Amino acid sequence: MRTGIFGGAFDPPHAGHKKYADELKERLSLDKLIVIPTATPPHKVREDASSAEDRLNMLKLLFEGEIGVEVSDMEIARGGKSYTYETVTLLHGIYPDDELIFLLGSDMLLSFHNWKNPDVILSHVKICAVTRSDEINEEKLRRYIEEYFPEKKERFITCDFDPIELSSTQIRSAIRNGESVEGLVDEQVLKYIKEKELYL
Repeated sequence: MRTGIFGGAFDPPHAGHKKYADELKERLSLDKLIVIPTATPPHKVREDASSAEDRLNMLKLLFEGEIGVEVSDMEIARGGKSYTYETVTLLHGIYPDDELIFLLGSDMLLSFHNWKNPDVILSHVKICAVTRSDEINEEKLRRYIEEYFPEKKERFITCDFDPIELSSTQIRSAIRNGESVEGLVDEQVLKYIKEKELYL
């Protein structure tokens, strides 16, 4: 089995997340994609953050009925700050025979050497770095990998996609300013946001 791991704050999950998930499933020939919202992201603390329960519920709505996609509460259930090395170690124990591929935005890859226990992460999973802007292309990613992880180059995959100029920050700002986000957020997710009065 080839299993992808897609983590993040997903606050809120949006059309860009869904597009990446769909394309990566196809591009990497994934048998399964596990989507994991963080409990408390180690690098991000915001006053307008929605609850872990709300983010989990929105993800379930976004991927409802999607074959081969599982939304997991493993980091939320664990609580505290969400460190990737802990999550992939646990997943490796659950799926010891699977090829695990951790999906990562290119901007995040460029700081991967500063993550907690990157060598532990690479011992359990391959990293698939997704280019998300014109400034960070595959060549730049390859140079970074060569500089910091020359002996583990085979543990990295780069995927060059058309940039999606959409972020959760933009969506939260638009909602707070009373602007429409229709088409940027799944219909059921948007309904949930309105009912819960999130990001106001």
